Amino acid sequence: MAIGDVSHLPFSRAEAERIRMSISRGADWSTAELGRTDEGYLRQLTGRPILKWPPELPPHDPRGVSSAPSFECWKKASASKIGIAGSYFSHKAGGRTACHSFLEAKLLRSFEMNPYVIEIRTQYPSWDRDAFLAYALRGRRMPKNKVLTIDFMLTLHIPGYPFRLYLGVSGKPSALLQEPAVLGRHERETSQLWTWGCAHEVMTERTVTEREHVNCRRLLSYMLHTDDIGALVPAVVEFAQAISTTTASGPLKRVIGMVAKRLGHDERMGFRLFGLAHFLGYLRWNHRYELDPRKPLSLSD
Repeated sequence: MAIGDVSHLPFSRAEAERIRMSISRGADWSTAELGRTDEGYLRQLTGRPILKWPPELPPHDPRGVSSAPSFECWKKASASKIGIAGSYFSHKAGGRTACHSFLEAKLLRSFEMNPYVIEIRTQYPSWDRDAFLAYALRGRRMPKNKVLTIDFMLTLHIPGYPFRLYLGVSGKPSALLQEPAVLGRHERETSQLWTWGCAHEVMTERTVTEREHVNCRRLLSYMLHTDDIGALVPAVVEFAQAISTTTASGPLKRVIGMVAKRLGHDERMGFRLFGLAHFLGYLRWNHRYELDPRKPLSLSD
């Protein structure tokens, strides 16, 4: 394999072309064959990417839908009929964004702390182009119930890959995955997204552990009221390097306080830089351990 060759990667255009060719030959792309497991495409990406902030985004994606922060959720949180809905702040969504269940909120926090993800759009509209044209030719508007809403549309950046990659994610409880209506829904979502080169996967309550979810919430809480992330990047880099090599021991609160003081910051700024370092990818917490100021520092190698 040549250096820089990314044709083997999930989401690559080469993979999209391989799948299209397989479909044209009559291959059956079932749920399992599309790689929809609890450790799907996104969770299997390895490496240590650094998130450039603010990310460079076009005015709209290849489908013509606006990028964040101009994007508007197709369905607001109030449209939820079953799950515990809410409106959550997301830096990568450019403000508040709608989640229709606790599972979606759990996934949102994981995506927010994943440096491969540069943009998050929730309740993303998707429709069948042929059906839309048929209605248009008859001079009729396409009924709203004919438009699917994808729980998450993620924009990814993989270092060394020259294109933005798009991943639609459906959050669904594992107990419902084999219900005929759910299977049919996911097949329609996959089919519509593949027409413009967008991948699709399903995530469940098992995708993100409860410990990882709580850890992500704490890291995000350390970033509260950070208006200009880009302006803090130099300080974040310096702090991440210092805490990665420190010999200080004891509770996380003590270690962060000592490193922050040595760099000329107070403890509160130290925690902010610690959260931002994870958000941008300069640090990575080991989610086998609880992130708690009273417990030791546990970074991944």
